[in-house]
Amino acid sequence: MILRLKNSLLLLATCTSLLGACREDDPEPSTTTPPPNEEEPIIKDTPTTSIPEEMAGTWFADNNDGPLTANWDAGTFQGEQGFKEFRTMVFTNDGKSAVEYTTEVMNSGDEVKRYFYRIVGSLEYQAAPRSLRFHAQSGKMRVFSNKYSGYRESPIKVQDLRSYFSVLVEPQATTFTSATNYLNAKRTDGGNQYSVKYRKVSGSTTPPDNTGGLYSTPPTSGTHVKIGTLYYPTVTIGTQEWMSVNYAGPGGMTNGSKPHYGTFLKFADLSSIQVPAGWRVPTKADYIKLIKSQGIAFDDYLQSTDGEDVQSKRLLGQLMASTGWLKQDGYANNKSGFNAVPGNLLVLDGNPHGEGSNCLLWTSEKNERDNPVAFKIIQLPSDTYARFGEYPVSYFPPHLPVRFVKDK
Repeated sequence: MILRLKNSLLLLATCTSLLGACREDDPEPSTTTPPPNEEEPIIKDTPTTSIPEEMAGTWFADNNDGPLTANWDAGTFQGEQGFKEFRTMVFTNDGKSAVEYTTEVMNSGDEVKRYFYRIVGSLEYQAAPRSLRFHAQSGKMRVFSNKYSGYRESPIKVQDLRSYFSVLVEPQATTFTSATNYLNAKRTDGGNQYSVKYRKVSGSTTPPDNTGGLYSTPPTSGTHVKIGTLYYPTVTIGTQEWMSVNYAGPGGMTNGSKPHYGTFLKFADLSSIQVPAGWRVPTKADYIKLIKSQGIAFDDYLQSTDGEDVQSKRLLGQLMASTGWLKQDGYANNKSGFNAVPGNLLVLDGNPHGEGSNCLLWTSEKNERDNPVAFKIIQLPSDTYARFGEYPVSYFPPHLPVRFVKDK
């Protein structure tokens, strides 16, 4: 609570110092219309990049009553004194003409002033480390007061626009087609970070379909399966045909900097993916058959391979992608073509450790405690092994990748 209060005070101080110069000598207007022909300063040539598709759209702070865009259009106000964030962000695919709306409430003697900012700018996305920065180009401010009706609107000064600082660190956005989508991140004020969560305005963008990206066209050689609009390469291993990449269609979370990790899904969402006849989410038995096809011994009692046995580790490397794993022991060679990638898992309330050393893939099964079960390849400093593990459903359920399989 103390840290949150400290961060909130810093945020409030930052907003006040950045935009305060716009309001020091505000006259008290008697009209709601802005002054005519008042020019709006514009900063040109700010950095601009495209952003991951899942982040495009209109997002508003999860604890707000709704998006501030509606208040701006209606000439109304949403906000209050305190440390609750009132913010709405309009993110564009190409990073151009993005918009941020924020509000704050300040006391000045017996007057209560309510400030409403609308700032237009560009977006700059960086993949490693993942961040999304908003660069201000122009803006307007509306001032509401208990001393008069309506509001006064005026442009924000260039020096304040240049000082405006808005950065999201490690942003993660969901892509559900029939449920509320969220964007979680750390917001930084330059020296401190605090957790933020935003909700997407329904219908603000169409779900990403990976057009022009991975698997948008059939592979030039080999076999494949089409799921939705995407074409996934497949490989025959023993008596089964497996997807050799993770499912990457809409429906969950993605790692924007590593699209080959695919889509991370909640267990409950697996049944919503429409696959061709004969294809299915693998069972535990399917994965055991996959393991044994490489000549690897599997302990049915421990539900695991032997992570200490050198030969077992070497053979397990035949299922692992030849790149991406942290441990450079030379075992990961993908001779089988299964191509297991160490994407770990994603959650809405944090950034769990394990990328680079954990390959997690959903099975279709639950255990005796009714918890979903996943197939795992785990690479430790000493041991490397395959096993099954449960992932209990909580308030923030884990999101894991998935493959599909069919019998030949």
